[in-house]
Amino acid sequence: MRIVVWGINYAPEKLGIGPCNVALCQFLLERGSQISMLTGFPHYPAGKKREEERQLLATENLGGVRVRRCWHYVPKRFTTTKRLFHELSFVTVSFLRLVLGSRSDLLIVVSPPILLGVAARLICLVRGGRYFLHLQNVRPEAAVHLGRVKSSLLIRFSKAVESIAYRGAWRISGVSLGILEVLKKQGVPETKLRYFPNGTYPPVGVAKGRFRAVNCFEAEKFLVVYSGNIGVRQGLQQLILAIRQVKNPAVQIIICGDGAQKQQLLKMAAGVHNIWFKGTLEAQDYREMLADADLMVVSLVAGSGGASIPHKLLSACAAGKPVLAICDTGSELATVVQTNGCGVVVRPDDPEDLAQCLERLSSNPKQLEPMGRAAKELGDRFLWSDILKRFAREAEIL
Repeated sequence: MRIVVWGINYAPEKLGIGPCNVALCQFLLERGSQISMLTGFPHYPAGKKREEERQLLATENLGGVRVRRCWHYVPKRFTTTKRLFHELSFVTVSFLRLVLGSRSDLLIVVSPPILLGVAARLICLVRGGRYFLHLQNVRPEAAVHLGRVKSSLLIRFSKAVESIAYRGAWRISGVSLGILEVLKKQGVPETKLRYFPNGTYPPVGVAKGRFRAVNCFEAEKFLVVYSGNIGVRQGLQQLILAIRQVKNPAVQIIICGDGAQKQQLLKMAAGVHNIWFKGTLEAQDYREMLADADLMVVSLVAGSGGASIPHKLLSACAAGKPVLAICDTGSELATVVQTNGCGVVVRPDDPEDLAQCLERLSSNPKQLEPMGRAAKELGDRFLWSDILKRFAREAEIL
């Protein structure tokens, strides 16, 4: 089967949707399909492209997958208007490249951006074929919840775009049950829907203590680690406000990654001696940090929507690390953490409560042991090897 996976993120991006698209493409390739990835140039989470990649089109082979890259606008700072242009530029250029290329048996469209669903429907109407729409996030809903989109005209436009994309799709999958519930409420037939969560890989054994030794953290230090995109949606300023109130000197906050809010967080953290920043780590360095972490942070700003589960939750769980989930209490992230007993949930915008939680957990680390075991059990249920086999069978894409 000739399959085109169409999405803006792919390797060598190490965070977010890119690694998930890589896992999907590699799986389909190994099952005998002819795979082509239509994507953008690497830009996430740094929010910029490398100088040598500022070109219109490029083609390369990564792990046997033919990767066709298309130009897209990447602003220095994302606003609602600039994000729309960022997504529209990729959709336009990649649409033209897809139209001029050879036909495929199936399009797998990875959203956001949801405009790709509209473009896929247009291509299928003109050239025939069908498309499978996979939702990593329901961005229009999240933007409204966060107050980024207030224009009634823009909200109606977003809803219309979603409706067009959903109606034309052969199948629609979501990474969380919450996303599927949102789709049902919007009138999408349940027969179309499939549950396709993100997955993770089994942990690779590394020497424990190396990260602490290299970074001069004594064994008694309580390492609270966040690793991922540093953007508005993560609301990481809560960690800085909370650590100022923590009296236990053993507690150390480590924030790894890049993103639009990093410079602002660095300014906020000036003069705070128990918070540390790092860039996006290479795989081996990340595994060593994960091995030495006492608590992994998964954070979503208040009002960001209740249907999303950040991918970083699964990598933390696979390593058997307890999770500190900073999120709305009614969100799916909170439900998953509480139901599985793999960590604790703290409300956003309450740094005092967060500080008390850090004091409580750091004063008795042994209480984290059962959470770590529960996290490992949860992570083992979301290994890519199992997730992708089940998805391919249920989605009928092979």
